[in-house]
Amino acid sequence: MAKSVPVYKLASFPRHEPNALFYITRLERLVGEFTGIGDSHSHTFYLLMWITQGSGTHTIDFKTYDVAANQLYFLTPGQVHNWELSADIRGYNLFFEANFMRSRFGNRLHQYPFYHSHQHQPLLNANDRKKLIGDLFTFAYEEYEQQQANRSDVFLSYLHLLLETANRLYSQQWPGADTQLYDHIRQYEELLEHQFITVREVSAYASQMNITPNYLNHICKKILGKTASQLVHERLIVEAQRLLTHTTQSVKEIAFRLGFDDPSYFVRFFKKQTKQTPAEFRLFLTDHR
Repeated sequence: MAKSVPVYKLASFPRHEPNALFYITRLERLVGEFTGIGDSHSHTFYLLMWITQGSGTHTIDFKTYDVAANQLYFLTPGQVHNWELSADIRGYNLFFEANFMRSRFGNRLHQYPFYHSHQHQPLLNANDRKKLIGDLFTFAYEEYEQQQANRSDVFLSYLHLLLETANRLYSQQWPGADTQLYDHIRQYEELLEHQFITVREVSAYASQMNITPNYLNHICKKILGKTASQLVHERLIVEAQRLLTHTTQSVKEIAFRLGFDDPSYFVRFFKKQTKQTPAEFRLFLTDHR
């Protein structure tokens, strides 16, 4: 039987300070102190996860990655993830609210390609800059623990340096097209994230972006190799998979929740996209638990 996935806020974590918009802890301490943290869950905040030692697997929205040293993982609010980590795992988990970045850097957070939950790789292999990134995490952790004057400002500076360093590495490992086209993709994905259940027409999104549907489709094909409609469909499928995995709602209830008036159409849609019916997908998960 599917179970509900926990949604953690910053206040859910041991040692987090009330009302703080940021938090950092050693990964090994988090695993030891937070029972069940490796089980499927999502967050209301952004996450940076740095691996310095150990192995295992990390599954993010149904895609599994092999854990190794010098990896940097990026998660956005709402993504579901779980992990199985070796006993010798070491690293850091850095959490922050969007408003923490906005306070000084405006919309810069939304310009990082790795903070797009569905179309960009949530993983960076940082062997070439492991010392710099490792030092920045160490300094950020020390700053958080020492609680000196202007700690929030200093911590934000370390976070900014980490994200900018990661962005440079990410651009080298996953080269793309020009900045303006990526800005359109980010805008489209942000609109999708908030409206995918109620708005299915590409033309409606294009209108909000002040571009034509054909141009939006052209951008998606050029940058992602997918049509604009495919992005709508993929976002719906990810949400359907989350609900099938982490709730006990029936297929019919999930169909209505996702805005499908006809549950049978939802079943056909799901099978076309995944080669399984919703019931088959749920049964497969049950058999492999």
